[in-house]
Amino acid sequence: MAMFSKGERVTVVAAGPENAGTEGKSGTVVDDGSLSGGDIAVKGIDGRIAEAIKGYRAYTADQLKRA
Repeated sequence: MAMFSKGERVTVVAAGPENAGTEGKSGTVVDDGSLSGGDIAVKGIDGRIAEAIKGYRAYTADQLKRA
């Protein structure tokens, strides 16, 4: 399993139905998954306003690669 650190740039390589359409987008890791049961929160996928309202998108480690 790939380990990602807070602040690291990542690119989405696969996404589940809840994150459809985000493949190929890049963002910054906000939570490495250690506190959220393994889901890695990524900011910068959606616009600032959308993220302020809905929050950051979360992915599993196998859905991301280092940018």
